[in-house]
Amino acid sequence: MHSPSPVYIPAIDGLRAIAVLAVIAFHVDFLNILPGGFTGVDMFFVISGYVISQSLYERSELGLLAYLKDFYRRRLLRILPALLLVLSVSFLLSAMFMPQFWLSELMNRTGLAAFFGLSNFVLAWNTDTYFSPSAELNPYLHTWSLGVEEQFYLLFPVIYFVWLRYQKQSVAAWAVLPLLALTSLAISTFQTGADPLSAFYLLPGRFWELAAGAMLFQAIGARRFSTQSRGLVHVLLLAGLALVAAGFLLAERHQFPFPWALATVSGSLLLIAAAVLQAEGPLSPLQRLLQSPVASYIGRLSYSLYLWHWPVAVFLRWTTGLEFLAVQLLYPIIVFALAAASYHWVELPIRTGKSLLQRRAWATFASGLTALGLCGWAALWVSDNPEHLSLSKTSDSYDWYAYKHYPREPFDKVEDPRVTGRQLFVVGDSHTAAYRTMLNIVSLKLGVKVVEYERGGCSVASLIAPDSAKCAEAREVAFKDIEARAKPGDIVFLASLRMPELAGREWADGEATVFDEVLAELTPENSAGARSSAEAILARLQAAQVHILIDAPKPQFKAPANRCSDWFNRMNPICAPGLTMERSQLERLRVPQMKLLDLLKREYPGLTVWDPFPLLCPGQICSAYDNSGQPLYFDSNHLSGHGNRVLASSFTDAVLSIWRNRAAADGLSRR
Repeated sequence: MHSPSPVYIPAIDGLRAIAVLAVIAFHVDFLNILPGGFTGVDMFFVISGYVISQSLYERSELGLLAYLKDFYRRRLLRILPALLLVLSVSFLLSAMFMPQFWLSELMNRTGLAAFFGLSNFVLAWNTDTYFSPSAELNPYLHTWSLGVEEQFYLLFPVIYFVWLRYQKQSVAAWAVLPLLALTSLAISTFQTGADPLSAFYLLPGRFWELAAGAMLFQAIGARRFSTQSRGLVHVLLLAGLALVAAGFLLAERHQFPFPWALATVSGSLLLIAAAVLQAEGPLSPLQRLLQSPVASYIGRLSYSLYLWHWPVAVFLRWTTGLEFLAVQLLYPIIVFALAAASYHWVELPIRTGKSLLQRRAWATFASGLTALGLCGWAALWVSDNPEHLSLSKTSDSYDWYAYKHYPREPFDKVEDPRVTGRQLFVVGDSHTAAYRTMLNIVSLKLGVKVVEYERGGCSVASLIAPDSAKCAEAREVAFKDIEARAKPGDIVFLASLRMPELAGREWADGEATVFDEVLAELTPENSAGARSSAEAILARLQAAQVHILIDAPKPQFKAPANRCSDWFNRMNPICAPGLTMERSQLERLRVPQMKLLDLLKREYPGLTVWDPFPLLCPGQICSAYDNSGQPLYFDSNHLSGHGNRVLASSFTDAVLSIWRNRAAADGLSRR
């Protein structure tokens, strides 16, 4: 009869191998064989709860201070070195190969927070879920689970110390962890429906998973239970495997963590119990597999595998793409090579070394905090200065980015009393921000004040559908502020995406099919809603005695220019649809919007339509680049800095014409 080992159980590393391989298979979407492979993280949580409890139990004779110092010394040596390495390399590669774009700020904040175990908070306070397409481009997304574990480690050792000290004297000592776990499960149940991002990313909704592993150790590990029944072990293994497999194959993203995490957590508990309660006699094939040298080695690599697998996948998505067979075959080789190198040359030497820095808690903390500070500072510098390291053409921010650059080209300031004291208010979605270079030029040339109200994804008078209800509050705040600040005769520029997006569609089905699908989206209901939304805005602004300027639909493209600009990304399948469009096709897509604009102009005399289309597409073929090879667009539909400068003169003339005509009309009325 075997008692469970207090030191090392090879099968637990085998379980780690299953967990990490499931996560990797899910993240690279390998043949979609494990649609619920993300639940491998839940396996990790349960295993961590068990293993950490075992580690603390073996040091139960220490006093509280020595116990905590020893625990955090070992955790720091275990977690920090490889994490700092991966984060530092990821920041460097991000600057070199990824163009800065609207997600860059979130990515950088996620990565910087990951140094301190707080990336899960950044992600929970973002609007995108773990499963959104944009999440696939964030090289630090996977660090959320490390944040959950690190935050658990801040609370759990003290809770566990109370149990270690008072388990024999008090029933209450046994009740603390189960009560906290049940509370956490209740929070998870509530938040899954009410606040799914918090449920997924934050500790309160995940504590119960780690606590489940700890309670299993309290139940069987601490008492060194064993069993004479091989049949029981086999039943535990098979039942546990069935539950874990159910999570891997069936877990529903929109019902997670509750209730689907229950299956994975329960299965993991049964598998750990089977690994611990080994009976005498021959091992089953599954037991032999879990304890095999290959499985246990992958399990020992699991931390490094987890750290490396995601950023490698993200950087491949940004460059070559993951769709090519050669890349798919190369990907696991790269990941395992990096993980093995990290494990043998970083993790293992630092964790098992006998130097003063590793043996003395104060020295470990001091060196760890120093390394953390230096790496964090370096990452912050890289995130603020990516252009110094970038290998991409997009590092030329003057041409590529619609920033408020001071113009390099000479320009004449307009001295006109009819413009003095005027204000230009700009309201819309991310296309408002994509006009910033142009708006800055207008402000400098005319000496007018430009006030922006930009909210990504929140179109204003989109002309293709009703304005989003989720953005109603932000729109109301913007318009109330305009009504409070605007003077009669000021201009409100409504800038938004006014054509269904073309990027990301199934162009392999043929252009005719896709264009028919796009036009079909402009249903009578959407058109009626678009008109109603526009009329409500125009009536409100007209009542405020301001002029309204609206941009007509601009050209857009099937692929993003910024992701197809360089030798290391042009082969990416995302670039295959190309960066040119037939003018006639784009004109066809904007016919309904142009008709609506004509109708609105007749109804609202204070409305002026400015059409940038002819300047951006002067020929029969529209291109994301002009004839000199400079980018007109940053991505598939947002203008570049150069594109802004192409439009600046036309927009300036449109604004001047409104104010001069207003002054002339005022002069006639006074006569």
